[in-house]
Amino acid sequence: MGAAAVAAILLIGLVPTGAFADPDPGLPVTSTTATPVATPPGTPASTPASTPASTPATTPATTPATTPATTPATTPVDPPATVPSKPTRTTAADPLSISLDQPATTWEDRPLTFTGKLSNGAVDWYISLWQALPSGWTLRSSTKSTAGGAYRMTYTPTTSINTTFRAVIGPRFYEAPAISPARIGTAQDRKIVANTPAPSYITLTGVSVYGHTTPAEPGLEVVLQDLLGNGTWRWLTSVKVDANGYFHLPIPDNFPHTRTIRVVSRGVPAAAVEVSASARYVIKAALNPAVFAVAASMVPKTYRAGCPVGPASLRLLVMNYWGFDGRVHKGELILRDAAVQKMITVWTATFNAHFPIRRMQRVDVFGGSDVSSMTADNTSAFNCRQVTGDPYSLSPHSYGTAIDVNTVENPYLAANNVWYPSNGLSYRTRSVARPGMLFSSSAATKSLIGQGYFWGANWSKPDYQHFEPK
Repeated sequence: MGAAAVAAILLIGLVPTGAFADPDPGLPVTSTTATPVATPPGTPASTPASTPASTPATTPATTPATTPATTPATTPVDPPATVPSKPTRTTAADPLSISLDQPATTWEDRPLTFTGKLSNGAVDWYISLWQALPSGWTLRSSTKSTAGGAYRMTYTPTTSINTTFRAVIGPRFYEAPAISPARIGTAQDRKIVANTPAPSYITLTGVSVYGHTTPAEPGLEVVLQDLLGNGTWRWLTSVKVDANGYFHLPIPDNFPHTRTIRVVSRGVPAAAVEVSASARYVIKAALNPAVFAVAASMVPKTYRAGCPVGPASLRLLVMNYWGFDGRVHKGELILRDAAVQKMITVWTATFNAHFPIRRMQRVDVFGGSDVSSMTADNTSAFNCRQVTGDPYSLSPHSYGTAIDVNTVENPYLAANNVWYPSNGLSYRTRSVARPGMLFSSSAATKSLIGQGYFWGANWSKPDYQHFEPK
């Protein structure tokens, strides 16, 4: 680079003086002024035009006519002193240049690293990085050269890019004395990818959003949000991404609804927050019955040797029911295999009518105690036992065909004239209807009677909770 060009840059005050004032102070600088023509050795400095060709009489004959008296002796020309070794100055044949290495691909919100070198090895020179945009070259970073003319600088894109970059000497692109070759800088799209939902789901089937982060970011917290009617997003739940970048977020599925959801990263700078595509989830309420075989280990408190029906003839019916809280819950009944289909029909009608059930668990959960089960307001079927309040009679529940429904809201008057359970006494009067009470108009009552069951409310000692085959 010529000294005049460097001087021009320094005059505008944009480049540090030390960077360009004298990149090679130890080397001689060739002057830009005219250079005198060298005089050949042995040539007289001047010859008077009036000197006669002949020798005067007073001049000795031995004096050569061609040798003026004023001609000085020939003097040898000494070479210039040796200059200490310095970085080689660039010339027109070897111009100043700046290299730019190909940067490694990164992700958005992660730095792109640019490195290179000045051809003259200068230290403390100002280097700037520029990105090609549709609007023109845009400054992205700057630094100063270090030992050997090397430099390093970074730029962190906030979106995915695949564009051209150049490094230049100085702070201005179009006035730079040297510009690097073009390099492509690539930042891939960081994103959260969530699964595409099914058209609809059934309540209590483990509905969830699953997906992964790209790239894998183990330990990153991601949040499941749903869109409210006022346009705001509500936090539902969160989880940490696993070692492979995967996540699994459950969606509340204990009631029917349609909601729009998305997954958002949390605990990162605002500029680095990633948001998945939003998706629409439809959850429908349904009985969703499932039938399983029964092993003796499943009925340790309600079955014993000598009972009229063994585990092989029993079935576990798992199904949904509506709770008093307006949500769907999962219940289970142990019953006779021959009664399964009838019970599915009964409970489908009961579920569709939104008739509330307090609890539906195997009596084994209560140690096989009918009184404890009733006190817990538990709906149940099989329990090999005597009739509560009548120790001399085998209960119809021993056959797995009878069923008790909402035992607190529908109490039982035993043969000994005691009402069970004790916490259901306020429900003895049936004139005021309350949730969970059974009447002849109730969906459960009508459906059970329609399947050939008898309702214990019609006995002289009413049993409002009890149904058994006729």
